[in-house]
Amino acid sequence: MKISRIVLAVLFALAASATTLRAAPLLPTFSFHENGNGRLELPLLFGGGVIPLPGTLTSDPGPGGLASALAFTAHPLAGPFPEGDVVLLDASGHVSDILRFDLETNPGPGSPQLIFFYSNDHGGLLADTGLPSSMFSNTVIIQENPSGPTIYTPMPGQPGFSTDSPLGDSFRIFSTPDTGSTLLMLGAAIAGLVSLRRKMVAM
Repeated sequence: MKISRIVLAVLFALAASATTLRAAPLLPTFSFHENGNGRLELPLLFGGGVIPLPGTLTSDPGPGGLASALAFTAHPLAGPFPEGDVVLLDASGHVSDILRFDLETNPGPGSPQLIFFYSNDHGGLLADTGLPSSMFSNTVIIQENPSGPTIYTPMPGQPGFSTDSPLGDSFRIFSTPDTGSTLLMLGAAIAGLVSLRRKMVAM
């Protein structure tokens, strides 16, 4: 029993630290979750590191925007992100989520710019406010990834394209809370523990 507890502690520690062991991304990578957790991961070219981007509920001034929607604040250094909407479609072809890039708060380098996350899941999370009633003319439609984060890498002129990075940037859109790689590894750790205990009992 003592050995099992030690193994369990080690496996849980590995699972909890799994996300910190990833290599730095090649592009500046934003991650947005329906529960309001956001962050920006910087490539080594920019010095590496992770910048937390907590989300808050605020009014969306964009077309058809809601009075209370989940917003993350970014500070583009050279130029603002092009405004527009990134629409995610589920397997049935229905709109499941929208990532919206609004205008700068005060135009100029480094000015705050809001990125809204709308979800149509009705799951009770911060992003589950429904969808805006109208869209920007600059709209990109992509397919939602049902088994993990949806990756969106904008091209020049598309919503969210950055001139700060030579290769642009990338967005990881989590349609549900962060239950991805960490919990998968945790499940694998528990399964490994169960298998180990069975072998010990058999001995």
